[in-house]
Amino acid sequence: MIEILAQITAPHFCAGIVLWDDKVVEAAPIVEYMAKQRWTRDEVRNHCIMKGWDVSVVHQLERHTG
Repeated sequence: MIEILAQITAPHFCAGIVLWDDKVVEAAPIVEYMAKQRWTRDEVRNHCIMKGWDVSVVHQLERHTG
């Protein structure tokens, strides 16, 4: 499993999201809809581009299970 911490920076907020295997599983309240709908990494990227927001990976970790 790959875990990613990403930061979304907009003119009026800065928020974090956590993705597991390219699906949003946790998100700051202002972008909570991304986690509730389990957005993919591509959906987040496209949405941020459309809104004029920046998104960047803060940390990435590969976890081995079992």
